[in-house]
Amino acid sequence: MNTELILIASNILTGIAGWFAGKRKVTAETDNQVLRNLELSIGIYVKIIEDLKKEIHELNNKVQDLEKKVESLMAENRHLKKKNGLWEI
Repeated sequence: MNTELILIASNILTGIAGWFAGKRKVTAETDNQVLRNLELSIGIYVKIIEDLKKEIHELNNKVQDLEKKVESLMAENRHLKKKNGLWEI
């Protein structure tokens, strides 16, 4: 009877120790997977940000070009009005 109790207690303690070790391993694996997913997400966001910066730069250049064209057309318009004797309002 004494050996049976020792055997049962030993099995229970082994089961509990195994459960704790397994839980620790699963938690570590889960943390590693979360970190990998986070790194992938950060990489995707960095790529998106770089693309948006490039697009903003291109759009700023386009706006500057259009502003120059508008100024040129306004100067041409003023010149034509003066040439035809029209006054600006």
